[in-house]
Amino acid sequence: MKNRHFKKMFLVTLMCMGNMLLSLAQSGQKVTGRVMDTKNELLIGVNVMEVGTTNGAVTDINGTYTIHLTTQNPVLRFTYVGFKQKEVQVGKESIIDVFLEEETEALDEVVVVGYGTQKKVSVTGAVSNAEVKQLQAVPAASLSNALSGTIPGIITRQSSGEPGFDGAALYIRGMATLNTGSGFTTPLILVDGVERDINVVNIQEVESFTILKDASATAVYGVQGANGVILITTRKGVQGKPKVTYRGEYATLQGLRFPQYIEAYEFATLMNEAAFNSNLSSLPWSDEEIQKFKDGSDPYLYPNVNWIDEVFEKETWQSTHNLNVSGGNEIARYYINLGYIGKDGLYKEDKSYDWGTNGGKFRRYNLRSNVDVNVTKELTVELGLATTIQNRSYQGTSAGAIWSAIRQTSPLIYPVRNPDGSIAGGGTTAYLIGNPYGLATQTGYTQMYIGNNQGNLAARWDLSKLVTQGLSISGKFAFDHYYKNEVARRQAFGVKQVTGRDADGEYIYRIWREPGTMGYSIDIQDSNYSMYWEGALNYARKFGLHDMAAMLLVNRKEYKNLTANSSINNLPNRHQGLVGRFSYNYGNRYLSEFNFGYNGSEQFPKGKRYGFFPSLSLGWVVSSEEFWNPEVVNNLKIRGSMGKVGSDLVSGDRFLYVTAVNTNATGYWYGPGQTWLSGIEEKKFGVDLVWETSTKYNAGLDIGLFNKFSFQFDAFKERRENILLKRAQLPALIGLVPHGTPYGNVGIVDNKGFDAAIELKNSTSYGLTYSLRGNFTFARNKIIEDDTPTPAEPYQQTRGTSLTQAFALVAVGLFKDQEEIDNWAKSEFQTTIIPGDIKYKDMNEDGVINEKDRVFIGHPQIPEIMYGFGGGLAYKNFDASMHFSGVANRSTFLTAAGMYPFSLEYPNYNVLREYYDNRWIPGADNSKAKYPTVIAANNVHNNRNSTIYMRDASYLKLKNAEIGYTLPKELMRTLQIEGIRVFVNGSNLLTFDKLKVIDPEQNIGDPYPLQRTINFGTQINF
Repeated sequence: MKNRHFKKMFLVTLMCMGNMLLSLAQSGQKVTGRVMDTKNELLIGVNVMEVGTTNGAVTDINGTYTIHLTTQNPVLRFTYVGFKQKEVQVGKESIIDVFLEEETEALDEVVVVGYGTQKKVSVTGAVSNAEVKQLQAVPAASLSNALSGTIPGIITRQSSGEPGFDGAALYIRGMATLNTGSGFTTPLILVDGVERDINVVNIQEVESFTILKDASATAVYGVQGANGVILITTRKGVQGKPKVTYRGEYATLQGLRFPQYIEAYEFATLMNEAAFNSNLSSLPWSDEEIQKFKDGSDPYLYPNVNWIDEVFEKETWQSTHNLNVSGGNEIARYYINLGYIGKDGLYKEDKSYDWGTNGGKFRRYNLRSNVDVNVTKELTVELGLATTIQNRSYQGTSAGAIWSAIRQTSPLIYPVRNPDGSIAGGGTTAYLIGNPYGLATQTGYTQMYIGNNQGNLAARWDLSKLVTQGLSISGKFAFDHYYKNEVARRQAFGVKQVTGRDADGEYIYRIWREPGTMGYSIDIQDSNYSMYWEGALNYARKFGLHDMAAMLLVNRKEYKNLTANSSINNLPNRHQGLVGRFSYNYGNRYLSEFNFGYNGSEQFPKGKRYGFFPSLSLGWVVSSEEFWNPEVVNNLKIRGSMGKVGSDLVSGDRFLYVTAVNTNATGYWYGPGQTWLSGIEEKKFGVDLVWETSTKYNAGLDIGLFNKFSFQFDAFKERRENILLKRAQLPALIGLVPHGTPYGNVGIVDNKGFDAAIELKNSTSYGLTYSLRGNFTFARNKIIEDDTPTPAEPYQQTRGTSLTQAFALVAVGLFKDQEEIDNWAKSEFQTTIIPGDIKYKDMNEDGVINEKDRVFIGHPQIPEIMYGFGGGLAYKNFDASMHFSGVANRSTFLTAAGMYPFSLEYPNYNVLREYYDNRWIPGADNSKAKYPTVIAANNVHNNRNSTIYMRDASYLKLKNAEIGYTLPKELMRTLQIEGIRVFVNGSNLLTFDKLKVIDPEQNIGDPYPLQRTINFGTQINF
């Protein structure tokens, strides 16, 4: 018994001693030390981690750390932003000082600039880059839709979500030209150095995305640089064993925000109210009939149709797949990607028609191959080939026409279908037989096949050994071919109307249109090619602290439309020019750069086709000075630039300098009743036309703190001159107004603002890495000269206003009673004004409300402010990110049929709930009424643009978010796979705004809703 007790005590004691020894071995060791760079400068905030644990420490203000170790044979890992990671075996040491080497890749980081690359430290222009991984986390079919709020200086607006037509409009630092139509404000977009469509680029193929904003960065593009430049480079192979990556995604999409229309019984009630307000002898609907609309007891004679629900699906889908292979050796490297995206539209499909349009289909297939070959040590050749095939299938009626039909068709005018299954309608007028569901599903289809074939061949020959150190020559040739083939089949659907019941209670029909037969047409709508050549002489050399570089480049571009419908447009369109860049850098401290573009465009007459566009930029890297202590502010650069760039996007016409004769015109016009001759001369006086010129100034500041925090700020000012406009101040006496009004370089616009970006990247001692970022852009323009006559009222002067700013009346409320009407200025728009009508401000105080009382109100349609912020984090195998995007200083109107009940050409337009719930009602408490009363006529007094219908279209959106998980490496080794990551992301997830009626990114007339996307995916690396 005693022996047994002794044995137990001995075992317990032995276990305790073992645990004590193990504990002592594991946690008894304390290590301290200092962390410095190679110049013996102490480093603050260095992360010190015990490898294989979450145990860690951070160096203090003296560069000192202390850590208590927890493992046997411990290894310490030292990490610091901008320096190479270092691991140290501890052994028996208790004091370990560590020297970290600067990350040369960070010091030599390059950015893409016009016709080349530069070290980031030496860039003096306004250049910003997108985080490509952030773009690839957006489940968007069009690359332009991934840019919202991601880069300082770029403003985006997506107006449509229709598959294949959902690309966003892009504006670099806002707008600065009076030619605000499509294409005139678009930046120059180059893919691998060649002008191409951004929305056919597969997001997964992008290596870098850069925008050039000031004249220093864009002057080398001369007459094409005024609107800014976007540079996209696609991925290339890297030396190493072959890597195969597959990425597959599947998404569901839902319409973001549809207009809310009132129900049938409310519509009938509103019609009665309008009749009462108009003093009509009888009301259109009885209480019994209104009840039938409400309870649905007779849905064919008293329907209640929500046309949006009948035409649009609740959700649709999108699928994306990418398979790429890359690798290579010292001689050759390759990258190949095969991509696919499929997306279905939101329109419903009638299963009885096997047309395969599925409410609008979009399919795109991408194939890209980039190969780099070192032919010799001095000669490198690059070959890039890409093919994009798009297959678009749509309903026979356009999205705009379907949306118009929804707006024009009230919920009570007719049902979707009749009892016998036929399409309902009634009458011969277009809207009476334009059943929205029938237009969306019964009118045939269009199939569109679009192909883009692109090829690049480039070579670079290093002449350092043959001629002199740092000298090289390079060349590039690109050929693109585009074609579009369209097949259209159309038919008219039959329309029948239920007019009542017979004696037996059976429905009585009236046939308004019999079903038509399916037509057929094949139309090759477009085919064109473009060719591009460039050759360059490059020199870059460093002499001690003196770093110099120079480039001279010649280029030529030719574009030809192969299916143009006129002999003029069939002629090739050509650009050619000479480009130069000269830079000098002293000790990475004092920077200077001179760029120029000497470019020619055939848009202008001989002697005026070429222009010289120079720029100069200077920079001072203060943090590179010997007196500077970089412990806190590790980077401080001040830079500035000025220069001139141009734009030849001056008109949709060609050869404006050539006078043409239009024999179809009615003749010269010398004023009312004074038309003479048949046919007129057009484009008179064009021999003096030149391109738009833009003089730009930029001042910038770059700051880096603690090697973790970066800040970039740029202020800019631009004056755009020689803007091409049709002359507005020509007397009728010369006979050219309005038919043959000549063009002139008469417009002037100023544009100024600033953009900024901020970013923090850091990691913690327990293995968490995180980043925070934000950017802000403000751009405000002002019209200086637009050639408009001076108005009688000075407040109607366009000079001094902003582009796309609204010109409208100022509403000061609604009339409360007849006495207030009698004591107010009289309306010239309408003789009879009643309580509840809009009360406009008499701007000139002449006692009359008319067109002379309109003023410029609100903000432009293109936002003056765009911003974005977000961040990401990673811990062990988990990662997450999110990005918010918003705009401010944007206004829009709610002026549409839904806000003007019974007042347009068609009295049965749908009515927005926004109006119905906030209208002025006779005899009610109207203290909170926002909109005027309703009458059974066209109220031309109320139904015009005014502040009462203007809305703030500012918004903030959770534009995209993603969460991912990477499977453990141990499992991957078992499966013999490099890695697997699964993720879920989404776009347009939340919206915060004041507008509510429609999505604030769209206008009231935009015909196709934007979508919210929830996307599931996986990426497998073999």
